[in-house]
Amino acid sequence: MSELPLERAVEIAAGLDLDRVPEPALAHAGRIVADTVAVSRAGAREPEMVRLGRLLADQGSLRPPVGRSALAPAPGSAGPATALFEDRLVGPPADVAFVNATAGTFLELDEGVRPTGHPAMHVVPAAVAVAESVHATGAGLLRAVLAGYEITARLFTAVRLTYPVHPHGHFGAIGAGVAAAMLSGGDPVGSARVAATTPLLPVWDACFDGATARNTFAGHAARTGVMSTCLDSAGFTGSESSLATAYGRIAGELVDPDLLSRPLDYACLGITRNYFKRHSACALSHAAIDAVAQLSLPEGAAIEQVHVETVNNNMKLARQPAPNDLSGRFSLPYAVATALARKSTRPADFQYSPDIALLAERVTVSAAADLEEQWPDASPARVHVRSDAGTFSATVRNPHGHWSDPLTPDEIRAKFAVLLDAPELAQAWWGRLTELRAVSDCAELLAPART
Repeated sequence: MSELPLERAVEIAAGLDLDRVPEPALAHAGRIVADTVAVSRAGAREPEMVRLGRLLADQGSLRPPVGRSALAPAPGSAGPATALFEDRLVGPPADVAFVNATAGTFLELDEGVRPTGHPAMHVVPAAVAVAESVHATGAGLLRAVLAGYEITARLFTAVRLTYPVHPHGHFGAIGAGVAAAMLSGGDPVGSARVAATTPLLPVWDACFDGATARNTFAGHAARTGVMSTCLDSAGFTGSESSLATAYGRIAGELVDPDLLSRPLDYACLGITRNYFKRHSACALSHAAIDAVAQLSLPEGAAIEQVHVETVNNNMKLARQPAPNDLSGRFSLPYAVATALARKSTRPADFQYSPDIALLAERVTVSAAADLEEQWPDASPARVHVRSDAGTFSATVRNPHGHWSDPLTPDEIRAKFAVLLDAPELAQAWWGRLTELRAVSDCAELLAPART
């Protein structure tokens, strides 16, 4: 018998009663769906993603929609799902889930949970793609996302990954499989068992090197979630003990197995304890970036030296970047240097710059015992800047966007609008994605704005 009670955990999550979820949590979940879609849409503009879309279209995996019927085929028949490219393409849910989740990690703006993990970017692309294809209701999609997120968040809390294992590509696939099964009428337990048998083993090295194939970790997991339901329905079987062996003994440690068997706490669902990202960089750098924004550094002051104090978990980012965008997003010195020099941390600000890299060489990082005591309830950072105008310091306990210092709905909507960069579409999609219970057919969820 596995020491990791996966089946029981899935049964609990998949038994979620939407009517018992508090209204604020439902609204919050809708904003997470919207944020995830917007982050994927923005990532799909990256050159690698645009070229991938064209290649997949040439190969026949994706295609342009053909008339109105391609947007909403007759209920009862499976239809295509929407890949989030600006030049609209549709295709099978598994392929679309892969594309959208891969695009969603390019800009490092996807939400997450602590101690580590990014449930939504694994679960939402899979769930939305399946919901579109099978004409699920928006309420059905919302329930599936809540359940998939819950099992993923519980796994990330119950298991501590062993560094340098990265948090993409494994537990999220299980949540994606649960959501996909709930939407398609499959067996969530069987789907989760298959997904748990075929996880990725991603490592942080790809982030530090700036290897953009790393962005496919979430894509493969979302695709695995969709395919696990098909495999289970086809009679493929999963292992009851593989996940416990792989991530409870080899790549991690099971620290709280009881959590997986606890009844749902509707007042404190996992999705309500997330963080939204405002900065286009690894979340481990966000407290330091926020601290930079609080400095009273005079305009034009010449920076001589910067020192960042933080927690041990964030020390993996205490490195200088390789000369590319992705590596810069996973360098704490480079992120702090970007915030100091650009006074902005949007995606364009993290295009690699030799000048920013030179400033990053003046940034040192160390762990501080008083800050370490606050982890993981807090992920604090203290920044000291020595300049020709004096020394300036600021401390941030949690970055703005963490559930303890949450973004307002207006702030999330503003981020959504900037990422979509299409006002009419942003208005239409925001309304549908944040009011899912009013959506009768998810085949219309990502349809173009009506003029």
